[in-house]
Amino acid sequence: MVGYPGARAITREEFFGTPVDIFIPAALELEVGVAEAKALACKVIVEGANGPTDSAAEPILAEKGIVVIPDILANSGGVVVSYYEWLQNKRSERWDLEEVEERLAKRMKRTYLAVTEYAAMKKCDWRNAALCIALDRIGKAYSERGIFP
Repeated sequence: MVGYPGARAITREEFFGTPVDIFIPAALELEVGVAEAKALACKVIVEGANGPTDSAAEPILAEKGIVVIPDILANSGGVVVSYYEWLQNKRSERWDLEEVEERLAKRMKRTYLAVTEYAAMKKCDWRNAALCIALDRIGKAYSERGIFP
């Protein structure tokens, strides 16, 4: 490879089979399929992209003991900060960086604890725990607003 002395091109299989502690698929969806799940040599996957893991790969990752921090949780910080921006604009407020970071840290810790506790209680993975919590919150909001009987 030009510009990188000693570097060599590797195959997709070599890339996914490289031992690492944390693997972060952060560009494309459905990048981690069955073959990639079988090849992965990591402890944790943090889904930076939306939907990077194929559902067929999930049981393989679970069997290998690889923890998957799902996109719905890993990406939620950016969504929360976007909400904070919207809220500030709506209220004609301006929060300083420290306040935003403090609110975000509090929200993320609370969300992390809720997801990990639910997953442990229901003996499910973090993706299903996060989705179940989200559906429960939607149901409660709809009930409080009288949207569905």
